[in-house]
Amino acid sequence: MSEETSPDGKYTVKTYLNNGGATVNYAVLGVLFFNNEDKSSKNIYWQYEKGSSTIVWEDKDTVIINKKKIDVPYGKYDYRRHQ
Repeated sequence: MSEETSPDGKYTVKTYLNNGGATVNYAVLGVLFFNNEDKSSKNIYWQYEKGSSTIVWEDKDTVIINKKKIDVPYGKYDYRRHQ
């Protein structure tokens, strides 16, 4: 859906529209990529019943996805745990 790289180029966040199947609505999945390190990508954002995404880097270690602030690389947002 969208993609933004952190101001220092260390991270990239990509969002994807995730289809849960015939009985559930779409969700947005946000994935953190480590650009200059040999690390696996990490799911940092999961929001049910969303069909679009906006990614804004507040600073080199803070990303905002659909108005949810996430400190990277350790933070995450999952709607199932933030209701």
